Amino acid sequence: MRILACSLAVGLLTAVALTGCGGGGTSTSETPKPATATTAPAAAPATAPAPAAGTTQSTPPTTAAGAKEGGDEDLAAPLLAWADSDTDEGKAPLTIQFKADVEGGTPPLSYVWKFGDGTPDSTEANPKHVYQKAGKYRADLEVKDSAGDSDSDYLEIDAQ
Repeated sequence: MRILACSLAVGLLTAVALTGCGGGGTSTSETPKPATATTAPAAAPATAPAPAAGTTQSTPPTTAAGAKEGGDEDLAAPLLAWADSDTDEGKAPLTIQFKADVEGGTPPLSYVWKFGDGTPDSTEANPKHVYQKAGKYRADLEVKDSAGDSDSDYLEIDAQ
């Protein structure tokens, strides 16, 4: 009897709580539109011949009707870029080999390295640069793809 009473109480509380849901109620100046349900036509079941005795059969993956297997191939992964180098400190003049590590994006990619020491920027993916004077520098990398996506990163360089 207790279980029946508890079940009834929980059901009643749930029903009362659900009637209050819905984002603030209905405006009295608008007539609510009836909800309509649409159903997709049922797909015919696929049948496959039974495997011969003593053989194994692997079941191919199933996909929804009209869906591409393996995901949406038209969308490129988002562009991600990381600035890397063979070293980030040493005695001036300090020669550094920079490297742009990139994932995703839509080719072709464009690169801009700003070395932070007043020298011209580089548009190479992996430039070599010499810091002539001692100091602390920030080398910035910006990568853009042909779809307009971009990402950036930087390295801190200490030429002593």
